Amino acid sequence: MSTVEDLFETDQPIAAPKRRSAALRYPGSKWSLATDIVNQFGAHYHYVEPYFGSGAVFFSKPVSPHELINDMNSLVVNFFKVLRDRTDDLLFALEATPWSRDEYNASHVLTGDALEDARRFVTRIWQAHASDLAKKTGWKNRGSKQPARGMSVRWQRVPAELAELAIRLKDAEIENRPAVEVMQRFATKDTLIYADPPYLMQTRTQKMYANEMSLDEHLEMLDVLSSH
Repeated sequence: MSTVEDLFETDQPIAAPKRRSAALRYPGSKWSLATDIVNQFGAHYHYVEPYFGSGAVFFSKPVSPHELINDMNSLVVNFFKVLRDRTDDLLFALEATPWSRDEYNASHVLTGDALEDARRFVTRIWQAHASDLAKKTGWKNRGSKQPARGMSVRWQRVPAELAELAIRLKDAEIENRPAVEVMQRFATKDTLIYADPPYLMQTRTQKMYANEMSLDEHLEMLDVLSSH
C-alpha cells in the first residue's frame, strides 16, 4: 500500500480541482467554495468525509486511492447508493419527473423502495422553496423570483449533471454511521479528513437538517480531529 510519503515523492503533478455547478441543492453545501477548499488539501492516501451532505467538495476534488463518504441521514446515503449502483434507472425516472406541486408534495412520503425514494429525495431538495431537510417549506412555483419556465429548464439539466457525479462515485465506500466512528477508524497519518458538520444551532435561527449536532457532539468531534 502506498504511504503519504510515497505520494509526496511522486513526480506526477496533483490534479487540479474541477469546478462543478450545484447538482444538488442542500443546506450548507459548498459548491461555490469547493475548488478553493480542495486547493488547501495536502497529499494523502485515504480521503474521509464524515458529513457528506451534497458532496460538493468530494465531487470537485481529484480521485484519491481510497475514499470513504459518510452521512447520518439515511435518505442522503440511499440517494448516493442508488445514483452509483442504479444510475440509468434513476436518471430515467428523473427525466420523466415534471416540475410539479404534486411531485413535490409526494416527495415527503417514503415508499420503502430505494429507487423511488432516491427520486423523491432529488425532487424534494430541488423543488422546495429552500434547501431545508428538517421541514416542509413549500413548492417553489412562479411566485418565486425565478420565472416558472426558468425553474423547469434548470430542473431538466439535473439528470445530466447527476450522471457525472455517478461516475465519480464508482469506487467510493459509502457509509451511514456516526461521524466520530468513521473518523476514528481512519485516524492515520496518510488520511485526509474533511469535516464540515452541521453548524451549532446557536449560530442560526432554525433547524435545517434531519440530523442536527449538539454542543457535546461538536466537542467530541473536535477531540477526535485534534488527536488525528
